[in-house]
Amino acid sequence: MRDRFERARQLAAESDLAGLYVTAGANFRWLTGEAAHPGGWPLWLSALLVPVAGEPVLVVSEMHARIFELDRLPVPTVLTYVDGQDPTEALRSACRAAGFERETVGVEDALWFGDVDLLTTAVPTVRLQRASAVFDRLRAIKDAAEIEHLRRAAAAHDAGYRRAAEVLRPGVTVAEAGTEIVRAMIDAGSEGLEIAGSFHRLTDRRFTPGEIVDVDLFPGAHGGYRADTARNVFLGEPSAEARRLYGATLRAYDASIAAVRPGVGADSIHRTCAAAMADAGYEQVWKVGHGVGLGEAHEPPLLQLGNEDPIEEGMVFTIDPGAFFARDTPIHVEDTVVVTATGCEALNTFSRDLLVV
Repeated sequence: MRDRFERARQLAAESDLAGLYVTAGANFRWLTGEAAHPGGWPLWLSALLVPVAGEPVLVVSEMHARIFELDRLPVPTVLTYVDGQDPTEALRSACRAAGFERETVGVEDALWFGDVDLLTTAVPTVRLQRASAVFDRLRAIKDAAEIEHLRRAAAAHDAGYRRAAEVLRPGVTVAEAGTEIVRAMIDAGSEGLEIAGSFHRLTDRRFTPGEIVDVDLFPGAHGGYRADTARNVFLGEPSAEARRLYGATLRAYDASIAAVRPGVGADSIHRTCAAAMADAGYEQVWKVGHGVGLGEAHEPPLLQLGNEDPIEEGMVFTIDPGAFFARDTPIHVEDTVVVTATGCEALNTFSRDLLVV
């Protein structure tokens, strides 16, 4: 954790900031190991102040303080308030201790307006600055422990796909199949109950012959780290056009994987994928990849047009080529990959061959 705080200080200093102001979310959890309840002020104020020069300061509710393992955090000063109590004075004291009173402090793009109002009321002389350049880089390169969490999450996804191939049939309800897939993932180590793709709503609708099922297992996680993968299951023999699109998707996948290596621009991987899809007559309408980790959704690096940031060893992101076969019916093959010294390694082992049941 001390190494993580040092990285935060270094990146803040490179952006000419006095420090960072971090609220509940993935960056808070990455720095502290603790997951504050989501939501900003006036629900809760959970704020970590990381000065470039000096020790970090934490402001949390008394409830959070009794949940967190504060004795293992390299944060010497913890200020608390009781739910319903005005935390302005605690926050003012924290800013004073961190030396933020008349300095420029970096904040996340997702900072709630209520938090901004509270902070600027508590310390009117503080200057807040968007620090996306800092936060985008903060967690983008994963350490060995983070990669292991993501590897185990991806392995749970593979178990989910194996179960999907067993239970998905015409006549089975979305709820029945989704529940079985999630149960298989949990048995394999996943710590989440969610499922996406064709299973956004676990209803009593029954799958029909000829349906193309999107088994998207983004929510499956281990240790808070979410992999993001997807496969299609075809309920009956696919049409010639569906087979053609699937073949194009596999070729785009291979081309995208071959394009990944340290030093290339993130957008070059997307362009490679889009060109492969276009050669077959299809359009890649979503970014080919995005980082995964502690975030609830897409996080850096974003493999999309306009992002020329270089890919680095240790980054973990998705490769997700494909196109819509019909409205809300994507045909795609998505894996989570980790960047190595010479290319990348897919963390998923489940077959990418066209699956018909």
